[in-house]
Amino acid sequence: MKNALKLAFAVPALAHSATAVADIEFSRPLNNAGHEQASAQVEFSYFDLSFDLLNYADKIQSRSKPEEVQGLSLSLHMPLAQRISFDYQHTDTLSKVSRSAQPYELETDGFEHKLQLNYWLSRNPRFSTFLHAGLTYAKQKPVEIDCYEYSGLILGGTCEEADIRLLDGQALINEGKRIYYPALSTDANTLGFAIGATVTNNWPAGIEAYQYIGFEQTKINVRYESDVLDVQDPFALNLSYKGYKLGDVISELRDELPQDTPWLERAWSVEAGAKRNFGAKFFITGSLRHYRVNRIDYLPNDESEDFTHNTVLNLAAWYVPTKALKIYLRGEATTNNVLGFEPIAYNRKSNKFFAHPFGQLSIGFVFAPPE
Repeated sequence: MKNALKLAFAVPALAHSATAVADIEFSRPLNNAGHEQASAQVEFSYFDLSFDLLNYADKIQSRSKPEEVQGLSLSLHMPLAQRISFDYQHTDTLSKVSRSAQPYELETDGFEHKLQLNYWLSRNPRFSTFLHAGLTYAKQKPVEIDCYEYSGLILGGTCEEADIRLLDGQALINEGKRIYYPALSTDANTLGFAIGATVTNNWPAGIEAYQYIGFEQTKINVRYESDVLDVQDPFALNLSYKGYKLGDVISELRDELPQDTPWLERAWSVEAGAKRNFGAKFFITGSLRHYRVNRIDYLPNDESEDFTHNTVLNLAAWYVPTKALKIYLRGEATTNNVLGFEPIAYNRKSNKFFAHPFGQLSIGFVFAPPE
């Protein structure tokens, strides 16, 4: 059983939840080529600005700042046969973002399911080769944004400062109620598959090493609804307020929002890692992974740069007080945020945040029940 507290650095965007969860990959150096045991995992993740060790929030040139991220992950590892094992992971996340303009606060809730099947082509204590195939489904639950400020105008909504808002005409006529439509409602989901191969081998000085290559393809769907943005009346579109024409504001905002047609993200990754024992009670693990991403049917934002590369460094120090218990302290750093391993986080509105690094600290416990 693993119980890990993660201090994660999240990606603020219009609406998404993102926390790095890569525990199936993180456990790769612990795979034993001789035998396996069934195991379960529980992991809690948390972030607020007091854990911003890389000063990440201050580097973001945006109205949005990350405030808090929480995540709960439940996982199961199950040997199915002599050469086959199965991994399942479910993760729930909650993200809170503050903004200097409407909406002043934004909260998103999401979840992810991950399945992975592992097949050993060969396995012995010195050298082994195994293949992976998996499916991932992630969803950001619907978020309703009452008011949204863009290009000098506040579109809404029930907020008092709204400049332009629409109300439900039928409710006004039939019931005498003023029901204003929110500026925007949005949600997102992804569905992807992954394949990969790992080779493990022993090096001199007691180093257990592995090399990995993988490919993942993910379909991203972002949906949003807005009665304000759907205005088609020529008279209304030509109205001007505060020197801004409604039609121009709507057109510019639509061009900046995440596209509402699906696109594919394809990510190749290569990784090398190792485990080194220091006596009977201590060992360290480390890995370096690089992602190369390309996108199909993606509509870029001409005002901001897109990113296609990310490098991830992962280091962990382990203490083994008993045969049944392992305790670790883990650090992870990336060059371009969560690019490559959190496809739901990347779109043409959030891409500017991927110019910055990402950092994460974890403390965890691994329990292996006696055989």
